Amino acid sequence: MPSDFSIRHAASIIRQGGILAYPTDTIYGLGCDPYNPDAVNRLSEIKHRPLNKLFILLAADIDQLKGLIDIDTEQQDIIATQKSATSWIISASKTAPEWLTDNDNNITIRISQNLVVQKLCRHLGHAIISSSANLTGKTPAQNSLQIHKYFHATVDKILATNKKLTARPSTIIRLSDHTIIRE
Repeated sequence: MPSDFSIRHAASIIRQGGILAYPTDTIYGLGCDPYNPDAVNRLSEIKHRPLNKLFILLAADIDQLKGLIDIDTEQQDIIATQKSATSWIISASKTAPEWLTDNDNNITIRISQNLVVQKLCRHLGHAIISSSANLTGKTPAQNSLQIHKYFHATVDKILATNKKLTARPSTIIRLSDHTIIRE
């Protein structure tokens, strides 16, 4: 587990528009400030990903997403009771930045159960962009050695852990009709 100092330093880098590699609930992720369109574009470039392909937002709790999503109490309860790593496609609020929403004005979010992500988001005071730590079409990194191999020269900070992650992406469910998009 990265130290609190390292996590605070990572939050500072993100606030300045930097890109971070970090462990998530399932795989290593790459992330940045969702409110900074230049950082989001840079992340797409690092991954060799089309600019129109959207990202998931990770948060420590639902309150960190309130300004971005349009959600009712029942939907909040569904998300809060989910114990496995599940990402949710939800209606975006009218104030959500357009670079975070799809053509149907949806946004994809996950409440992270990973302590590193929770601490990072709490230091930031908001959610973080998340994308698998790989170049498009390549296998996601499962350990810190792979993270360094893929991204040591292109990201601004790596929060490494000695734990091997599953390399299995989260389940994605569209909340409005409970359709499973990815299992």
